[in-house]
Amino acid sequence: MGGAAAPKMYIQEYTTSDKRGCGSAGRGGPMSLPTTMVGCSPKSYLTAETGLRWLDAVRAGLERTPQRGAGVFVCVPAALLTRAVDALQPLGVVVGTQDVSAFPAGAYTGEDNAQLLSGLGSRLAMIGHPERVRYFGETSEVFGAKAREAAAAGIAPVLIVGEPERGADPEHVILPQLDAAFGGIPEDAPVVVAYEPTWAIGAAEPAPPAHVVGVVARVRELMSHRAGEVRVIYGGSAGPGTFAAIAAAGREAGRIDGIPDGVFLGRAGVDAAGFLTTIAEVRSS
Repeated sequence: MGGAAAPKMYIQEYTTSDKRGCGSAGRGGPMSLPTTMVGCSPKSYLTAETGLRWLDAVRAGLERTPQRGAGVFVCVPAALLTRAVDALQPLGVVVGTQDVSAFPAGAYTGEDNAQLLSGLGSRLAMIGHPERVRYFGETSEVFGAKAREAAAAGIAPVLIVGEPERGADPEHVILPQLDAAFGGIPEDAPVVVAYEPTWAIGAAEPAPPAHVVGVVARVRELMSHRAGEVRVIYGGSAGPGTFAAIAAAGREAGRIDGIPDGVFLGRAGVDAAGFLTTIAEVRSS
């Protein structure tokens, strides 16, 4: 995409500097990641009206459970961030955004810098989604800059990794993705890795459970050197039944290390009922 070259130049000049407009953490300081994480990014499906209804439905559903928001996270459009924080954070839900700027606070019109998002209550930021590559021309360098900005602001990066085509070697693709995104952030910074093979995103079915188990186990090995908290979750057409199937495959294969720490829903979670069903499923597994 034609706009990719300019961000590359500015990232090199500015994001390695010490120019930070405010402190390094937002509400409450650096976060601790839940042991189990089941979340949803409703992408850009929501309007103002449907977005508020979705937040209300998720809140009401969680209020009816004894665990409330424990182990639940949402990554919402930045425009809904404060509403999501107000509605869900009191229940213990971890609230994040679907993107974060690769730039610090400054003259970058239209960008939502990490310090701003952190100050508004964001604790997570998605990085590396294939849709950001396909539609916005984002590169590995951009993802690395975003991860650095997020970590410096006390936001845990949620890196989306995965091979582009069915049959491709996952490790051959994922290892460079991990290195590019996390190579420039502190070893003790908390991070989330969401395995979402591109060929499974938007598909009728998620990736085969046995395949997911193998990749998740390998990702854990690749991330074992990090001193900070690491969570490995699965996305890619995830929905009700996905986690149970992967967990069963992991137990059958004797690969407990291949059972993800949770699942990450996209379009299946736009229906709040589907999201709540998945939360209950993961909690009972």
